[in-house]
Amino acid sequence: MSAAATKTITGARRTQAWLRARPRLVDVLFAALMGLIALAELSGEVATEQTREADQLGVILVVVAAASLAWRRAAPIRVLAFVVALSCVFYARDYGSFMVAVGLTSIYAVAAHESNRRTAWVALSAAWVVLFGVASFTLLDGIDGYRWASALSMTTSIGATILAGTVIRNKDEIFADTKERAERAEADRKAEAERAVTRERLRIAREMHDVVAHGMSLITVQAAAAREIVATRPDDAARLMHSVETTGRDALAEMRRMLGVLRNDEPVDSAAEHRELTPQPSLDDLGTIIANCTQAGTPTELSISGDPRPLSPGVELAAFRTVQEALTNVVKHGGDAATATVGLRYDADALQIKICDTGRGAVSGLSRGGSGHGLIGMRERIEIYGGSLTAGPRPGGGYAVTASLPINATAGRPAVVSADSEVTA
Repeated sequence: MSAAATKTITGARRTQAWLRARPRLVDVLFAALMGLIALAELSGEVATEQTREADQLGVILVVVAAASLAWRRAAPIRVLAFVVALSCVFYARDYGSFMVAVGLTSIYAVAAHESNRRTAWVALSAAWVVLFGVASFTLLDGIDGYRWASALSMTTSIGATILAGTVIRNKDEIFADTKERAERAEADRKAEAERAVTRERLRIAREMHDVVAHGMSLITVQAAAAREIVATRPDDAARLMHSVETTGRDALAEMRRMLGVLRNDEPVDSAAEHRELTPQPSLDDLGTIIANCTQAGTPTELSISGDPRPLSPGVELAAFRTVQEALTNVVKHGGDAATATVGLRYDADALQIKICDTGRGAVSGLSRGGSGHGLIGMRERIEIYGGSLTAGPRPGGGYAVTASLPINATAGRPAVVSADSEVTA
């Protein structure tokens, strides 16, 4: 498309938007246009033995009738009644014009804009009877007999105008109904997405609560052990207290993250909120997930590269849940011939996760979030730890989920140190 055409289209759209914002001005301009057309129609009529030339009264009748069209959308039936009355006077004066532009516009307005259909049909029928009746005794009653061609033309014009108004009205109603349904569906979708986010945040917070509770338990055990041996084995007691310090910092960090998850804390009426808490898994449990997928008919392989090292419990849990959710969707939606691979790569400052499959429907499953979470939950978990997640179809088929989780090289899973041990386990 050329620059000139683009500029023209842009200007037309701006003009249309400007006019839509000023409907009253549009109505007045339209009424003025119809008045000019009606005056041109009147001036084009040539006086005959039965008709007269336009005089001052005829012009006034046309102008007043056209001016009333400015209210055709606000009060269509009143405008129609007013125009019909003026038209009857116009016909009775034998001006030789049917006031086609003004009359048909008022008829169309009732058919297209009157909210009560029954009232609209009654008004249109009455207008047709009155106009046709008065015209039959005036303009249609010629010297050579009744002007059947003009009568047929008048009836056809009125009928076509009513039909056009009805079609446009139905189209507008269908469009408005479709738009309302779409807006309602979009509102429902957003509300469901917000509920899903809330449910997932609460579920993540419950799991993080387990991590914090586990850390507090370790602190309690290690502090008690240090107190027992502080007098006889001060070096071991110091190592225990160092472990207490590390564990406490990790637990405090997890607590802050959990409070961040609950920043939009809202009550959720769900039976899932009352589920009994269970010990949370780690990356060591991925083998079970891989085996379960293979047994379910989706051959799955796990590869680990880099320098594997202990991670904080929260990071491991986020990584595990990401892999679990992605593989669950492959099994559910990938198809009978689907296969999957899970890759973990330990970089210097991040854990890279990539789950690829050769299935056909994982994308739809993830979009729907079969369990109510899907990509929402995966992304929430990863972003809590400052990571990133991408998901999408693979070239040639299948689906890929890639995540990057920043890791602290000094962070490790709190280890239980017994009072009898010589080193920290």
